[in-house]
Amino acid sequence: MHHPETDITRDVPIPLYYQLKEELLKKISSKHWKPGAKIPSEKELCETYGVSRITVRKALDEFVRSGLLVRQRGKGTFVTNLSTEQRLSKFYSFSESLKQQGMDEYVNVIHFDRITAPDDVAEHLGMETPGAVFKLTRLRMVDLTPYTLETSYIPVAVCPQLCAETVAENGLYNSMRARGVFPDRVIEKFRATVIRKEEAELMELKVGMPAMHLERVTYFGTRIIEYCSSIVRGDFFTYTVELK
Repeated sequence: MHHPETDITRDVPIPLYYQLKEELLKKISSKHWKPGAKIPSEKELCETYGVSRITVRKALDEFVRSGLLVRQRGKGTFVTNLSTEQRLSKFYSFSESLKQQGMDEYVNVIHFDRITAPDDVAEHLGMETPGAVFKLTRLRMVDLTPYTLETSYIPVAVCPQLCAETVAENGLYNSMRARGVFPDRVIEKFRATVIRKEEAELMELKVGMPAMHLERVTYFGTRIIEYCSSIVRGDFFTYTVELK
């Protein structure tokens, strides 16, 4: 069933709450719901989108946790004053930033293997015992200049049909979405490092050059679906935080 005036449908294998999240995110990112504005009540959202109160609450809870919305007791739910772009910037980090600057990015899949997770990777993925993971190594380039080498580990149980060809053609997250797995939250850590020999060869850089080491853990709901370790050349790395 397709509810009038919305893009939510039960005819596709995408959870209703995820479809609702996409719809609500459009309202926030387009400034249809402006920063500081009160959003419709749960009951009104149920009626507008033709979904249950549980579905609405689940979607809103995730936005509250990520900081896009805030609940005020007795008053309702409001859009926070920090912009959507700030909140989402890390999730779409480099690729989106480069596109906005009119630069072409190319991604080369170097390795795609099925392995048993090393102990440290299993720990990052929240595995009780090391299990099977896909190990995906990609070299990202902009205007044919390598700028980051990233290695992602995805539990096979999360997305068993994942394959190198699909990732190379559509990207990792789009490939996961097509299989019913929707990345919706990330936690990133970064620290200064230097380029090592194996990275220098792939990235066409000199050993010892300054770089940043990024670690990312990606979630679908409460489930960890990816651990990613990236080396970014220092002259490409800019991290901006706005405090208000």
